[in-house]
Amino acid sequence: MTNKITSKEIESKPKQIRKFFYRHLPWVFTIISILIFWIVECNFFTLKFNSILEKFGIAIFSSGVFAAVLKSIQFTGLFKEEIEKVMLGADFLKNRSDLPVLWRKISQTIYKSRFPKISEELENRILNTYFPTSTEYYYEDYIVTINIDEIDENFVISYTQTCKYNVILDKDLNGTNIILKTAISQLDEASKPINDLIFFKVNGEDLNPKEDQATLDDEDAKKFTIPLTGNGPFKVHSKFKRKYSLKGENYKLFRMNTFTRNMDVTISYPPHVCVSFFNIGNVNFFEKNHTEIKNLISRSHRNDVILPYQGFGMSFERNNINVKSE
Repeated sequence: MTNKITSKEIESKPKQIRKFFYRHLPWVFTIISILIFWIVECNFFTLKFNSILEKFGIAIFSSGVFAAVLKSIQFTGLFKEEIEKVMLGADFLKNRSDLPVLWRKISQTIYKSRFPKISEELENRILNTYFPTSTEYYYEDYIVTINIDEIDENFVISYTQTCKYNVILDKDLNGTNIILKTAISQLDEASKPINDLIFFKVNGEDLNPKEDQATLDDEDAKKFTIPLTGNGPFKVHSKFKRKYSLKGENYKLFRMNTFTRNMDVTISYPPHVCVSFFNIGNVNFFEKNHTEIKNLISRSHRNDVILPYQGFGMSFERNNINVKSE
């Protein structure tokens, strides 16, 4: 039974020959130059042609020496190291105009395009939402304190929310605008909601931030744009007073609008209220603290970054007995 040579094997032979030639290039040049010198010594041709042939042999021999030196440098890894320094250097990458395209190619190489049908949507979401391409700042050491005063018989909740955090700017910026948003989801229109900003401080100084025109007449939602001048970091301290009905939606979501590093959450509530804490989208969950203290939830998120739209949530119940929270 004869062995058939496939078309792929036939096509690969020229490539194999080229690879062999390139791999042994110094020896090929050396052998050719020696052969030319031997022909010159044998005087097979005229004196003028022998002179030209001798110069040609010297040129080939020099090329062989040069190829041998390059091969030696390549073998030691110097070329590879220098090329990697240039190709992966920050200055080289900054001057590229195709970084998103380059990132997509690298990403596809990492996961080998295992999910081609959703790869484009996946890459767009990561690039536009979870890369700080257009973000001017992030939060650090974010402390949230929520004191629940009451959930009455009509399931109306009253609480204060205090936040302390540092705003860390892009090192190339000398100022930015931070956005402060708060929204109440109230389906019961019988009670009028309260959503008041008690105070807002930056570096210990009281500010009176102007509310955006879009939410001036809206008690359910508030939006403030606060300008910050300087390199930072800026220490922000804010407090809200809220009261609204939980009928229809007995939960509260606390999602971050930018990247946040290190967060501590403390929630206190009266004995007749039950509060459950849950994570929103975090890869590493909040850790429990002080579980032995009644009517208190203490959580911390350390050694990781909370991404935009991630955070935590709380669900509420009213009960006449003490219920142990998660």
